[in-house]
Amino acid sequence: MSIAAQCAAPASVWRLRGADEESARVRWQASMRVASDARLVRQARRGRRDAFDELVERYQRRAAAVAYRLVGNLHDALEVCQEALLRAHQNLGTLEDPARFGPWLLRIVTNQALNFRRARGPRACENGSAGDMPAWEDQVRDVLSPDDRPGAPLATAELAARIRFELARLPERQRGALVLFSMGELPQKQVAQILGCSVAAVKWHVFQARRKLRTRLADYLEA
Repeated sequence: MSIAAQCAAPASVWRLRGADEESARVRWQASMRVASDARLVRQARRGRRDAFDELVERYQRRAAAVAYRLVGNLHDALEVCQEALLRAHQNLGTLEDPARFGPWLLRIVTNQALNFRRARGPRACENGSAGDMPAWEDQVRDVLSPDDRPGAPLATAELAARIRFELARLPERQRGALVLFSMGELPQKQVAQILGCSVAAVKWHVFQARRKLRTRLADYLEA
């Protein structure tokens, strides 16, 4: 395309081109991070503690957030993450693909969180304080699709507590799939690998989880 033609291009074309460039930039950054993860894993395997520390720095926030959504309590989530990171460090040699450290770590976090829930029982997931909860807007964004989200402001503490309660009631696979896909922002293929199921099963679990939440939170969503 000539310079003159580019200058005459409608704004929609420029927006599309800008979106394509942004998408390409995000993909490039992701590929660089994957390559860097692999390098850091190899260095950590050779005893470089600072390399593992950098991996922890990259993924600890996401790991803690996933653990929090699964166990429903900040203190317990941090305990789960600490144990998961310890296991990851001890078993780093078993990671077949060093470039997949992130999904591998989240699988360990997920398993630890689910084991914690089984060991402590359902009440362990209901004892967090309102101060532990992220902003209610994040709660809604993480667990509901855009079409389900309420348009009017709601009481922060009340909504946060209700979402936490309803998340805790979901079956483990549905809760895990929803948390990893919506909150962890992982591709469905990676969620399937973490949960040990098919991509179709992940889609079904997420659909069922959102359907149940939509029904149980109907009073709030209609506000």
